[in-house]
Amino acid sequence: MPGTNLIVPVVLWGKHAPTHCVSSVYLSRDQKTLVTGCYDGQICIWQVNPDTLKMTPRCLLVGHTAPVTCLSRASIIQDNNFIVSSSEAGEMCTWDLVDGKCRESVKLSQIHTNIQAYHMCNSEDLRLFCNGYYAEILIMDPFSLEILFCLSSKMNPDWISALHVLRPSSRKDDVVLAISITGTVKVWSLLGHENKQSEPIYENESKQIRCLNALSLNCCAHNQRTVLVVCAKYCQIYDAGDFSVLCSMQAPSGERWMSGDFLAPDRVLVWSTEGKGYLYKLPANKLRGRAISSSVPDHKGFHGPTVDHDSPVLFSILAHPDNKLLSCPPAMRFILTSVGGKQRRLLLRGDSAGVVSLWNVDDAAVPVPTSVPSHAPIVMTSLDMAWAEMNPSPVGILDQFGHPEDPEIKLTASIYILAANRLVVGRSDGSIVIVNATHTVQLQLLHGAHQQLDDWPPHQLLLGHNGRVNCLLYPHHVHQRYDKSHLVSGGIDFAVCLWDLFSGALLHRFCVHAGEITQLIVPPHNCSTRIQKCICSVASDHSVTLLSLSERKCVTLASRHLFPVVTIKWRPADDFMVVGCSDGTVHVWQMETGHLDRVLHGMIAEEVLAACDETLADDLGGSMSAGSGDLQGLANPAVHFFRGLRHRNLTAMRAATARGLAALQAPERGGGAGPLAEPARPRRAPLTVQGFRSNPADPESHILFFDIEGLIVELLSEEYSAMSPASLEAAGLITSEYMKVAALTQSASPDATKRISDFFGRVKDKAGDMERILKEKDKHDFLGRVKDKAGDVERKIKEKDKHGILAKMKEGAETMQTKLQAKAEQLKGHIEQKDDTTPTKRQRPRDMSLAEPPHTMEIAQILMSLLHAWGLDADLDRVCESKLGLLRPMVPVCFGVVSRHGHMAVQLPTWLGGWAEACASIPDDPMLLNSNLPQELVRQEKLTRLFTSKLHWELSTTLTTNHLLSIVALANTLMSMSNASFVPEQEVARRLHRPTTRGSSSWAGDEEREEQLAAQQAHIKQGWSLLATLHCVLLPDKVVAAGAKNFKRPQVEMLARRWQHHCLEVRDASQALLLAELGRLGPKGRKALVDNWAQYLPLYTHTESINPQAAPKEPVEKVTKAQEEEFEEEEEEIIRKPSSLAELKRKQTTAVVLLGVIGAEFGQDIASEGAAGNKRRKEGDSRKSSIVEGKSV
Repeated sequence: MPGTNLIVPVVLWGKHAPTHCVSSVYLSRDQKTLVTGCYDGQICIWQVNPDTLKMTPRCLLVGHTAPVTCLSRASIIQDNNFIVSSSEAGEMCTWDLVDGKCRESVKLSQIHTNIQAYHMCNSEDLRLFCNGYYAEILIMDPFSLEILFCLSSKMNPDWISALHVLRPSSRKDDVVLAISITGTVKVWSLLGHENKQSEPIYENESKQIRCLNALSLNCCAHNQRTVLVVCAKYCQIYDAGDFSVLCSMQAPSGERWMSGDFLAPDRVLVWSTEGKGYLYKLPANKLRGRAISSSVPDHKGFHGPTVDHDSPVLFSILAHPDNKLLSCPPAMRFILTSVGGKQRRLLLRGDSAGVVSLWNVDDAAVPVPTSVPSHAPIVMTSLDMAWAEMNPSPVGILDQFGHPEDPEIKLTASIYILAANRLVVGRSDGSIVIVNATHTVQLQLLHGAHQQLDDWPPHQLLLGHNGRVNCLLYPHHVHQRYDKSHLVSGGIDFAVCLWDLFSGALLHRFCVHAGEITQLIVPPHNCSTRIQKCICSVASDHSVTLLSLSERKCVTLASRHLFPVVTIKWRPADDFMVVGCSDGTVHVWQMETGHLDRVLHGMIAEEVLAACDETLADDLGGSMSAGSGDLQGLANPAVHFFRGLRHRNLTAMRAATARGLAALQAPERGGGAGPLAEPARPRRAPLTVQGFRSNPADPESHILFFDIEGLIVELLSEEYSAMSPASLEAAGLITSEYMKVAALTQSASPDATKRISDFFGRVKDKAGDMERILKEKDKHDFLGRVKDKAGDVERKIKEKDKHGILAKMKEGAETMQTKLQAKAEQLKGHIEQKDDTTPTKRQRPRDMSLAEPPHTMEIAQILMSLLHAWGLDADLDRVCESKLGLLRPMVPVCFGVVSRHGHMAVQLPTWLGGWAEACASIPDDPMLLNSNLPQELVRQEKLTRLFTSKLHWELSTTLTTNHLLSIVALANTLMSMSNASFVPEQEVARRLHRPTTRGSSSWAGDEEREEQLAAQQAHIKQGWSLLATLHCVLLPDKVVAAGAKNFKRPQVEMLARRWQHHCLEVRDASQALLLAELGRLGPKGRKALVDNWAQYLPLYTHTESINPQAAPKEPVEKVTKAQEEEFEEEEEEIIRKPSSLAELKRKQTTAVVLLGVIGAEFGQDIASEGAAGNKRRKEGDSRKSSIVEGKSV
């Protein structure tokens, strides 16, 4: 199922707010959520107080790769918090505003410039009317993002520059009014039953007017006879009847109009590129319509002769008092809302500095005689302002290097090396810092003894660049062929530096570019042997080089590109490097010789780039066997065949056919690795540290991605690798010596297997012959007597050895040698590490992993410490700190959610500002007051305690579900690991101790130590068990008892989807959590859940497929009132109809699991409810049936 990976992102933002140059704005109807899109592709969600309109940045949505041009609501229901976003790259996403999940994402060839959400007649929910850089108007579904139908033009088809959808007061159909860039006004009438299959829908009427490149078109809601059309230099009021100009308003000098809207039948608001709003009163005698004659007293005639006072009058301006110049036009929007039954009109603006401003238009809508007043915004805020209000400022990953009096050195590039647990960070002064990743994260986020240490964790400093470090690369991480010690960096000083990661020595400095280095790439593994030792670097002078790390020289310099390099593709079989530039040209270079083979333009250039992608797909899919080297690196034969067909090239067709046949036969030779064969899956990293910046000019923030499944696998692997063969056999992980030999001798080749079995057969025969010969020679049965005697002695010793000490000694002798060898290697590593610190003698350890103990436990310790609900159970907290070794968080943590298609939502640290009042109401801790901490640190500590106990579980249902699953799965894993603990002394003792190893001669002392260790481990096991129980069963009641007003419960749907998860620990955790949540819902909640999900069950009796329209017939608003309020909120998404076939199938699978579990666990409960509905039972019977919990699964 999609999204089964359980990943917990944690963000360290640092002292600087991300750049947010606003490109589009949206305010929800309930005025609780503001959304701003920016030119860098991120979307920021702000929490708004509807009364004061104070805005607090809450989270950042990451997924778009281009400026966000349009934001629109997705549902007519006010509480349905979904929006649709569209970018300049044609990407469209539907986002859940509560937890930031991307629920649907598509990439279209059409690019929208405007989206209007409109509730059509005969449709249950909104439809999106989109126009942009294409000749049609697209009508889309906001949840599935499918194009439902489109409106085409018969007369003068051209790009539509603006549109407006309305329903005339006297008619039942919808009217789409649009204007093309060449000034043709078009009108379509929609009856509501249009779909994809219908004939092309052409305009009903059209008229050419003198209005080129219109920016917006709006009909007056109060008087549908008047239309406002805004162009850059002027905006005009038209009569909707014959589209004649009634009056016009010129843009102020030095400004250009952007858009506008009607405030009243005779008043308009128009805004300009300088971010100012202008309010005009229209001449009454120029307007027409029933609304005008009734509301405007001095209305005379219509289309009368023009006189001086017939022009619109400017009566008010909305502007910033400082009148600061903007680097690009702001995004502005007129919003009509109501608060407590009273209408409120607002003008919203987001500018290039990231400042969001709100004007109350009602204040300015009343004309003041003899003056034109300028009104300032009522609310102003920005990410920078919100960051500045934070004291202390948000933590960064290397804050230990910053001193208040020194100028700050910004972090500009970073990579994480998992094998050594090292974080490598390039900085703006040219230095590169290498530090232990888990230790630096512990220092920033968690309390503990490490906070008292100076200069901890120890770090390494590489100095070699003059100026900012732009990019870093650890080639060995990408492919094993590179040296483990090589680190490559590129800087603003035009240089690429090669470093020894262990000694910190600068091995070589490549100076071949004439611009700053922007990118470092590893070539594919199937290039020629010389190129395999190279890395590829790209610079701002548009040059690309291949630098050989082994030869220490430049192999190829490709520097004839006239425009910036945007993409690099590879054709290893042809020895080609294909470079795509920003102007659309493609340069094909020979890698070995550095010769420019050809320069391509237009369609051919696109085809060549696409062919390189096909090659990559072939390599990844494993459709070619490893032996067929001549077939590798070439595109799909079918593509070549059709290409040959198109160009009438018989030779190409023959070659493609031959290759296709060879490819079909290849899998049989390769042992069944066909196109559908699953590629060998590499082991997932338990932790990834990713540098993150919203704009190239920003310093880097860092996101820690904890992969729960990867972490569980690593923990268990370490546990099993430390166990002796006897322990593994006792645990049932291996069965016998024979199985081990069979596993060791198992070969991929059937011939090899046959040869090995023949060899074992011959050895067995030889042994049999030998035994027979000895028996024949031993006539007096001397060997038999010796054998019996040895057996008697062994039996006697065994009788005396009640405690099995000899058996343990025997096994101890076997493992002691291994242990001594490991200890010797470790000591050797430590000695070499000490030598490494001295400047005179620099030697590096043979292997990075020997330099320090495994770091998987540290990763688990950080994650468990951050996720644990501290403050709910004081006794358990003490156990967690003393026995389990968890550390209390120092700061409230910014979590994230990874959703489909790699989109992500990350929380901003500023959202905690909204909890200041709740924090102030908490009773003070005497220990905190007595400590000599600054006031802001005391406040932060109080906020952290409030966060871990309560606020953490009030964020969103998705976060609650993911975090509870993670902590329960990890607690169960650690419980199964011979009771691992994070307390350093206990962990060392656990690693050194083997249950079957005896190192000392005093057996009695050893027994005592054994018992002591067993008791200690029983405590640890009990601690993990209590931790799992708290989060699995007790958490909701405890959080509510702690004073949480809106605890976000775990999502039943998400838990049901992981009921059969491939990772056993995650599966067990989700099953336990689901059963606990179903039990907590009670009979009423379970009944409502069954009613909601029953409609998605597959209809096995029918052969036809279920269409999405066959889902609930009633409108979305009609939700059963019997549900509890909180349950209704949680399951709101389920009630809505599935928007696509994929979603319907997903719902069907979930429904089968969910209803099956409810039936098995609580079946009697629901059956009795149904029976009670049909026939009233006795009170005692019904009470008894409600107590019965049913049989277990």
